[in-house]
Amino acid sequence: MQAVQAITPSQTTFDWAGELGRWMILASGLVVLVVALILPAQADLRATREQRDFSLHIENSQHDRIARYKSFLSQLDTPSQATVDLLAMSQLGLIPKNRTTLDTFTKQSDPRIFEILEPAPVPFISAQKPASRLEKLTTSHDSQLWVILIGAVAVMYGLLPATKS
Repeated sequence: MQAVQAITPSQTTFDWAGELGRWMILASGLVVLVVALILPAQADLRATREQRDFSLHIENSQHDRIARYKSFLSQLDTPSQATVDLLAMSQLGLIPKNRTTLDTFTKQSDPRIFEILEPAPVPFISAQKPASRLEKLTTSHDSQLWVILIGAVAVMYGLLPATKS
């Protein structure tokens, strides 16, 4: 007959921490891989939106400029006394007798009407927030490969079967 060995409680302990730890490494590796995929795309989207906002800003300022010129052109179709005085002062250098000139331009051909028509330039203010450390890691060409490699190794380690002792 065979000898039956007595099982002690220290030999039958189940290793919950090892199995749970393996699942957590797998989950964290998947999260790192997803972050390495999503954050560079999100940074590109943010840069594209910044360029779109800048283009819209330029377009709006050009529309404002065109609207001011159209308004002045419509005033020339049916000129009022103020429009005629403005043209006479700016183009011909004629100043009414009850007024004096404020500027002392030496050139007579200086068209001052365009300075009146041009809108004041509005500077473009960027609303871009600074990148986080994780975004810098995943978008930098130096560290992006390492982040993906670490995530892939963590996924592989989490999928491998546990060693038997």
